[in-house]
Amino acid sequence: MGAAYDHDSPPLLEDLKVTIHNSSMIFPSKEIERKSLFLSNIDKVLTFDVETVHFFGANKDFPPHVVTERLKNAVEDALVVYDFLGGRLKVNPETKRLEMDCTPEGAGFVEASSEYKLEQIGDLDYPNTAFAQLVHKNKNFLKEGDVPLCVAQVHRYIVHYYLIILVFLF
Repeated sequence: MGAAYDHDSPPLLEDLKVTIHNSSMIFPSKEIERKSLFLSNIDKVLTFDVETVHFFGANKDFPPHVVTERLKNAVEDALVVYDFLGGRLKVNPETKRLEMDCTPEGAGFVEASSEYKLEQIGDLDYPNTAFAQLVHKNKNFLKEGDVPLCVAQVHRYIVHYYLIILVFLF
């Protein structure tokens, strides 16, 4: 039985040389109604980060600062429609149950870059432990004890690609 992947791939990089340029909080673009969302019993015991990574080819009509600003504005608008993403997990004092408190506390937003071209990073179809470096883990832009349910990150490479990372705590 033949392998689905037959060509030689370049060696995997161990240090992706990620530079964080800015990390901050962003907030809903419009006022939202404060409410709480009930969580099921399984939601009470299973909370974990879901990290999604999306690669996009660059477009000459959208330089890096425009891509960053558009993603930031899009997330701010999404925090209105999906109001729970700007909220926090809280314990309801009456029921003692964990709930999503839909508030305008906001989401994290990170701007980053890499010294490498995307082609140098290696085959994106196969796991590489170095890819974990792409997701910004330092939350020093948060107030102590604050845990946003969403962090968006735009990551640009030297030539022709953008990486958009979304991290959700669920």
